[in-house]
Amino acid sequence: MRRPLLLSVLLFGASTALISQTIASFEMYGTNSWTIAPSYAVARGDFHNAGKQDVVYVGSTQSQTVFTMLTGNGDGTFQAPQTVASPGTFTSDLAVADLNGDGNLDLVAATDNGLAVFYGNGNGTFQAAVQYPTTATPNSVAVGNFFSDGHPDVAVGDSKGNVEFFKNVNGNSLVLTSSVSIASGTSTLVRAGNLNGNGLTDLGVLVQGNFSGTYSGVVFAVWNLGNGNFSADNLASYPSPLSLNVGSANGTGIDDILVSYDCNPSVPPGTSQTASCTGIDIFYGQGNQRLIQRTAVTDPPDLAANSAPWPADVNGDGIIDIVSAGYHKQLDGYAGLMVWLGNADGTFQQTPQYYFADTDNAGAIVPGDWNRNGMMSFIMVGGAGTEVYINGSTRAGCSTYTISPSVTVCQPINNTYAPSTVTVQANGYDTTPMTAMQEYIDGTLEYSKPVTSFNTAFNLNPGTHLLVTKGWDQSGVSFRADRTITVFNGSPYPACAAAFGTANICLPSGTTSSSPVHILANGATDSIPTAAQLYIDGNLVVNNTTGATSYVDTAQSLSSGTHYLVFKMWDSNGGVYQATKTLTVN
Repeated sequence: MRRPLLLSVLLFGASTALISQTIASFEMYGTNSWTIAPSYAVARGDFHNAGKQDVVYVGSTQSQTVFTMLTGNGDGTFQAPQTVASPGTFTSDLAVADLNGDGNLDLVAATDNGLAVFYGNGNGTFQAAVQYPTTATPNSVAVGNFFSDGHPDVAVGDSKGNVEFFKNVNGNSLVLTSSVSIASGTSTLVRAGNLNGNGLTDLGVLVQGNFSGTYSGVVFAVWNLGNGNFSADNLASYPSPLSLNVGSANGTGIDDILVSYDCNPSVPPGTSQTASCTGIDIFYGQGNQRLIQRTAVTDPPDLAANSAPWPADVNGDGIIDIVSAGYHKQLDGYAGLMVWLGNADGTFQQTPQYYFADTDNAGAIVPGDWNRNGMMSFIMVGGAGTEVYINGSTRAGCSTYTISPSVTVCQPINNTYAPSTVTVQANGYDTTPMTAMQEYIDGTLEYSKPVTSFNTAFNLNPGTHLLVTKGWDQSGVSFRADRTITVFNGSPYPACAAAFGTANICLPSGTTSSSPVHILANGATDSIPTAAQLYIDGNLVVNNTTGATSYVDTAQSLSSGTHYLVFKMWDSNGGVYQATKTLTVN
């Protein structure tokens, strides 16, 4: 049973009184040889079945009609880019799913020739495209169990303002089963999620086109009515929308729609330094086919036109934050990652934290746990290269949403990796007295006690698991939060936190070590890193100057005795941030 209204204690609008417990910290690096102008689409997945996340994006140094893969090493680094598929025509969007149930991830693409599926071989390669004709040219794709039969289906947003639904027939083929006419637009962006809280996959849709003589956009919710039936609700119009995404932006267990926009319709979407303002709105899911629109942040640095805002817990406090790519109004040409930390009442800090890595363009971003440390990192495929942001944040203390009713899960973070012993840390909140909290793992009840919070470890086998954390109150209402995690054999690869305007040597953690010595250091600046250097006993041994590198990660063979370590990070404003350590090698 679910309570139909979930916002009895949720506050909306700007919040300045509720300060998050810690800022985020990233190790940053990039390469200028991996991409051309900003990619229109980027996706993640374990395409090698190796227990490590890879990245696939549209484009290469030669063409935007090929798919390029960055094979993950599991430590936050990637192998050199490789072309893995060539649809031969412009591709506007990518999605990932195991369509045929063989255990290998497949690529689903919206191309100028129609819907294309590249079935994966499980070793990082793909079969030739299987083409499925569409009614109009596809602009976007989303994957979800739209027909409630256990198979992942595909929704296509097309150039005529329609959403075309392709039913997955027993994993063997896709069949165009139904189509919903949304609006007479020229571009349709679709993203899937559980907007209604009933377990059915719905869609957030952004249709752009010439409406009433002005190029603008309209946001819709497409509700899944079951049995292959759908209905569309017009939610709001925007004079210059940028992008749309779907995900849980608070602790209510229902997905929400996030929309980024420019405020000035005369400004071309994505034009930096000229928009009168930009912002992000959220349509919060209420159940019973209801959404409530609220402005999450307004007038931030200009957002990137091809980067959707992502809801994600960046600092590990259990409270969802907003992450996007964009530019800075006052810092001409600076582009990178921007994080708006969330508050326990569901609002967001209005001043973003900046992590600049580019002087050209901000591109599409994708989250992922690239070093398997249980924290959410990001990759931005931009105009000057591919920028990698490895999350080294010191995990914040566990918070509690003050939204009634809600479940706050601080550990694990959704869509991350974990070793075999998985700690679940969660808090429940309800204005009606709570009677119990429960943990279901892969559908089996593993924990149930009359508590309002718990911190318990579970031993899980390697592989992907669904964790459902439930709270109950004395009226019989239940509320939940879901997490999907991947358990792997091994240890998380470390990352190094550094406060803004400082540098830090994180490894070795003590003052003694055996040889070779693992040295990990990082620096943080509100400008663009230009070099990261390591000196040992006055000698320069590492000099990272490629891309916007903020850190050093190296193993050094050192003789027995005392050594003096100096880490320096330089930025584009001439700033130098330094950390030192005296180390005794056994």
